[in-house]
Amino acid sequence: MPLTSSRQPRERARHGDRGPTGIDTVRDHYDTVLGEHYSRLFGDFEAKVAEQRALLERLGVTAPPAGGLAVDLGCGSGFQALALARLGFRVLALDVSERLLAELRERARGLPVEAIAGDIRDVARLVPARIDVAVCMGDTLSHFESQADLTRLFAGVAPRLVAGGRLVLTFRDLSGERRGLDRVIPLVASDDLVATCFLEYEPTTVKVHDLVWSRRPDGWRFEKGVYRKLRLAPQRVVTRLQAAGFVVERHEAPAGMIALVGVMARPARGRHRRHRRIASGRGKAVGGVKTAR
Repeated sequence: MPLTSSRQPRERARHGDRGPTGIDTVRDHYDTVLGEHYSRLFGDFEAKVAEQRALLERLGVTAPPAGGLAVDLGCGSGFQALALARLGFRVLALDVSERLLAELRERARGLPVEAIAGDIRDVARLVPARIDVAVCMGDTLSHFESQADLTRLFAGVAPRLVAGGRLVLTFRDLSGERRGLDRVIPLVASDDLVATCFLEYEPTTVKVHDLVWSRRPDGWRFEKGVYRKLRLAPQRVVTRLQAAGFVVERHEAPAGMIALVGVMARPARGRHRRHRRIASGRGKAVGGVKTAR
């Protein structure tokens, strides 16, 4: 899910005219290669929404009896936004991709979802106070330009959450490396769409090379592009969450992803210290992080 609005000079054309580095910004990559096909990379849309709803419920996300406000940061086409709305929340959904926001608006007809264009690093300006839950899921965090952007995001979200509010993150642990042909990952194969990617590791980032074939009335069209993802290690994300005032739970998520839940400590006497266990739920707090399955 594209999440930042910064643009750099275009360094490649859709069909392969490449500049000195051949690297897209995330936004350009989604605009020219992935955006059109994004939702189909995850299979059945409604099944994915149901999966995300079940995950959110397992992570303790429930709407207050009178409803509540949730924010979906880097919402894409709406897997989490729709899940939150069906859980009883009013949802504010942010992304920079107009194509994906348009798809979300169409899919969210009749639901209390407001989709707006914006850079999620500007959450402090774009999001109102007293939100019950914020989510940034589906590997969106790795699309940041630097790990310092995580600090900016967490610091922007924290004061807008109610006491006991939750920030839910999912992302892939890219601190390790796939080897050889394991770096080639099939994404989707159907009668009219085939997509795969391969990974090229750098010290702090991984270059993701996407190859997409789509059937058109005049034959097959081939599109390709490459962009960088941050190699996020879970403990580093935890440390930045704690610095923003969150007590952190760690969980497992579908497709081998990491799920972290930052709970906003209550003010005054209710405020937790960094290494104190969370009073509710199961699991063991280790080094300030509560693990659960």
